[in-house]
Amino acid sequence: MPVSRLTTAVRVLVAPLLLYALAALPLRPGGSVTCMPIEPALVLAAMLCVPRRAERGLRVLVVLGYGLLLALTAADWGTGLAFGRSFELARDYRLPVFGWNVFAHVVGYGLAVVALVAAIVVIGLLLYLLFRGLAVWTRTAGPHRLRYAALVAALLIAPLTVSLTRSQTAAPVYERIALHAHQYLARRTERRAFQRSLQTPAVDAGTDLARLAGKNVLFVFVESYGRTVFERALYAETIGPRLRAFEHTIAAAGFRARSGWLTSPTVGGQSWLAHATLLSGLWIDSQPRYEALIASDRISLNRRFRQAGWRTVAVMPAITRAWPESAWFSYDRVYASDDLGYEGEPFNWVTMPDQYTLAALQRAELDPAGTQPVMIEAALISSHAPWVPIPPLMEWSRIGNGAVFNDYARAGDPPVEVWKDADRVRTQYRKAIDYSLATLASFIAERADDNLVLVILGDHQPAPIITGNNASRDVPMHIVSADPAVLEAVEGWGWKHGMTPDANTPVWRMDTFYDRFLSAFDSNADAGQPPSPAGTPAQPK
Repeated sequence: MPVSRLTTAVRVLVAPLLLYALAALPLRPGGSVTCMPIEPALVLAAMLCVPRRAERGLRVLVVLGYGLLLALTAADWGTGLAFGRSFELARDYRLPVFGWNVFAHVVGYGLAVVALVAAIVVIGLLLYLLFRGLAVWTRTAGPHRLRYAALVAALLIAPLTVSLTRSQTAAPVYERIALHAHQYLARRTERRAFQRSLQTPAVDAGTDLARLAGKNVLFVFVESYGRTVFERALYAETIGPRLRAFEHTIAAAGFRARSGWLTSPTVGGQSWLAHATLLSGLWIDSQPRYEALIASDRISLNRRFRQAGWRTVAVMPAITRAWPESAWFSYDRVYASDDLGYEGEPFNWVTMPDQYTLAALQRAELDPAGTQPVMIEAALISSHAPWVPIPPLMEWSRIGNGAVFNDYARAGDPPVEVWKDADRVRTQYRKAIDYSLATLASFIAERADDNLVLVILGDHQPAPIITGNNASRDVPMHIVSADPAVLEAVEGWGWKHGMTPDANTPVWRMDTFYDRFLSAFDSNADAGQPPSPAGTPAQPK
């Protein structure tokens, strides 16, 4: 073929190839396209029919439309990798910032910026080539226009034929955009209904919490501690023995445990949604719901403790910026990252290891001679992605200001190396959960007094790279106490004795725990029988 004819063929085919390639992008990593899209052929037909004076405007609209499609597809890929679901604008508008922070800590800020700039350049170049390629179709004339029209006809017939023979839709692009539009409108409607429900006074679920009188109560959220560590052999072979050792360790100190399952409102991240769900008794599965909650008069579980005479505290080593939302929870004191006295080096995204967090918590708030009991909400974050590096469990007397961890903070391969291999990522996750559990067991056995009651739970399941596809959203919860009366209060829950819930252990939604807990520890409670959750707005599945 002569060079001139080859050049002409390439110019003619640029637009169709780009249109089909961009339209055929799968909705998620590893996904596939099950049909041939029809929209590119319709676009090309429009290019042949558009008046010359309007062709530039039409090309701009097409490029903008495909730019939007690329943005939605990229967002779907990101939320698919992190949370195992598609992107929803009405609930996920803050996720790009969250995702950027995690990505930058995994690969380093320099490389993250390079990757971002490269992605922008590549996308911009593709859209520019599409814009120029469409001009070949709008400006053709004579016999060439007839050939182009014949090609368009073939491109229209092909997907329609496939659609009829395979019972598949011929308009995946339209359906993709329509799905996002439908989700957005549905979420907006649901959010308004939720906001209205918050304006209706709830049935008062408050109690005197008399069955916890005089106890220091510690709610511990263990980052990414999900049901998968019990059910997937890769993790269970380590975590199973760890939990059995946990039981023996705390038993020697006089503590016992009961364990069950809760279904978290989130997966892979956004831990604050799980905190808010547990502590509000409402299903907080999106940022708009969270914002509506903290603007409401709903009484948090923390405030219930405060009303009953407890001092309320938050220990949040992951909070590194202003946190105005904390006012809703009604804490007497918030210990953010800068308030815990840590002078060691960070472990990538993790500002300080769990052992230091627990040591600082004890020094600051768990004074055996204290005259007022304390309710503490604490987040342990060593098991947060990227799961490297992981320190060993150290003697508590060596913790000090945390500088003892510096050598471990610099040890091993950086995240950018580890995350090149999915198996290494899973191994590091397993080690991180094992470390957090070992640290908690040691803390209870060596540092806790008999007056401490612990409610230990996972905030959410980790990302699909860890769990695999279609994993549940269940997380374990353990109630640990040295006082038999505390565990007797939850006897009616049907929870498993020890640290390992099994397949027959009841599974509750996380929002139902609020009323069950308040009812169980009221002075008038009936052997821990769970009530029917009352006073909560209607919740979506």
